[in-house]
Amino acid sequence: MRYKKIALDILLVVVTLLGLLVISQRAKANYSQRLNHNSLSQKAVIFKPKTNQTIQTTLQAIEKAKLTNFQIQFNVNQRFSYIYAQGKVSSVPIKDGRFFSSYDFKSSVPVVVVGQSRAADLYQPTSQAYYQYHKQYLSVIGVVGTNQATSLDQHVFVSASPKYVINDRPLSAVTVLVDDQEIGTHLKTYQKIFKTTKISYLTPKSTPLLGLNWLKSNSPVILGLLGLVLVLLIITHLFAKIVNGYQTQKGLDQALYRRYRSGQTQLFAAHLLVSTLVGFSIGAWFFYLTQQTVIFGGLMVIDLIAIGYFYSRMRRLTSQ
Repeated sequence: MRYKKIALDILLVVVTLLGLLVISQRAKANYSQRLNHNSLSQKAVIFKPKTNQTIQTTLQAIEKAKLTNFQIQFNVNQRFSYIYAQGKVSSVPIKDGRFFSSYDFKSSVPVVVVGQSRAADLYQPTSQAYYQYHKQYLSVIGVVGTNQATSLDQHVFVSASPKYVINDRPLSAVTVLVDDQEIGTHLKTYQKIFKTTKISYLTPKSTPLLGLNWLKSNSPVILGLLGLVLVLLIITHLFAKIVNGYQTQKGLDQALYRRYRSGQTQLFAAHLLVSTLVGFSIGAWFFYLTQQTVIFGGLMVIDLIAIGYFYSRMRRLTSQ
């Protein structure tokens, strides 16, 4: 029986790794999609104001609203955006230099971050590179991009602040994208500032909780994870059958078996939790995983379900 348990332990580790691999592949796809959206998350909201209110006036109103943890991009076209942010925002893959800091969004001197494909177009008389914009040379502080080709590589970002926006223009001339971690709470504030109630989402929604696009893009992952959970339950059943067959050979009475069943459930829980921890540790080292705490918590919930199923299955096998 020892070798059978070892084999099942290995299977539990493999199932955990396969689950993490599925999650990792989806995380990579989401990351690539985010880069194609200029590093904005799927929760980003699109505004198309008709007002002649300028970008600078808009930023002054946003500053007065004291909002935090957001990023706003004012897209002039597909390759050029003004950017303003406060607090914690999504990270951007840096090839050289740095991304914008909170100081840049308070300064009256605009600076530039370019995609790696635009770096060759810069004016660089010395070690400092410059981007020419409306007969002005703006300092380039960073270059962004990855090894895979995305629209981020072709983009130019210019910092904007309530103090100054170079070549300021009305909101009606741009598309406004807001990536706010608390967009549900702050949405009405943005609508008031942008003077529009019409919005759309970067990832279109067609259901109250989840967008149809989200369901379509994630359905293979969901089905894959459900399949692996089913495999885990099958392994749990086999584990219960092994130890229950061993009990039958021992010929324990009902009272002793209740103690045996409790002890075997604890033993199974230990095997499962250790196997999950080993699999998670290997997966976290080799795979691309975001929100590892959430993933680990999900694994623990699945483990608890499996432990409950094991205990229940032991009882059912006893009555057979």
